[in-house]
Amino acid sequence: MTRHSAAQQIKEAYQIARDHGMFVVQKDGVYIVYRKTTERPVRLGRRATPEGLRRFVADTAGFH
Repeated sequence: MTRHSAAQQIKEAYQIARDHGMFVVQKDGVYIVYRKTTERPVRLGRRATPEGLRRFVADTAGFH
């Protein structure tokens, strides 16, 4: 998909998430994506690879 390094893909995913009302937590080797809400965070999904994380966050945010 993209030719960026894994670290760059993670950085981009975190930035896209922040810009679109989401955040990412890394736990047990997977990345879990949440949406910020006034009540509580809502879990949107999880991905195991930096490439998958960036693609998921971008698709969820409508960022292409």
